[in-house]
Amino acid sequence: MTRPHEDTQGGQPSEWVSLGEAAQIIGVHPATIRNWAEQGELPYRRTPGGHRRFRRADLEQWLASHRITQPIEAQVLVQSALGRARMEMGDREALARLGWFGRLTPDAREVMRRQGLRLMDALIDHLANPAASSGRETAHDIGLTYGRLLKSQGLSLSQALEGYFYFVDFLVDSVVQLAETSTARPQATWGATLRQVNLFTRAVLVSMVLVYERE
Repeated sequence: MTRPHEDTQGGQPSEWVSLGEAAQIIGVHPATIRNWAEQGELPYRRTPGGHRRFRRADLEQWLASHRITQPIEAQVLVQSALGRARMEMGDREALARLGWFGRLTPDAREVMRRQGLRLMDALIDHLANPAASSGRETAHDIGLTYGRLLKSQGLSLSQALEGYFYFVDFLVDSVVQLAETSTARPQATWGATLRQVNLFTRAVLVSMVLVYERE
């Protein structure tokens, strides 16, 4: 049974495609498409059932103006970390026991969520090209945003650090898990990936601390 706006006519491809199909067209992991959509970089609509649908013409236009250099391993790493974060954030009882989380207003939590998606996307780009300065600049900017937001919410530096490492642990755990289970990549190379993840997240952390020290 076809959905509205997703039928085919005369054997022609549908104008609207699913998240998975959009990922195939662009050549990235579905988690990356989801991130870009939530950040407003890719337009989409939702079906009555709540599923995202992307217009093929928008995807082709996006492809024409962007160069994709994202390694699939980095995309899988980010998807794993995001999946773990969504699962943990869905446990309201566990969240209620986190003092730092309870101090955040709903608007602040939404800002944190969007910045987290931005961080994950920037991390993928950093892993694709660690020597590029753009990754470090983005990490610096995200750290400043985190610091200003958390400080404005009345969190102490220790509470801000506790919240930051709560999410960074998802990334580290995902690298370790992939290193233990992946057969498509030599085990030794995951150590280099972990070092790059640490460099990136440390750059965010330093900028966040600077806000507490100087602003």
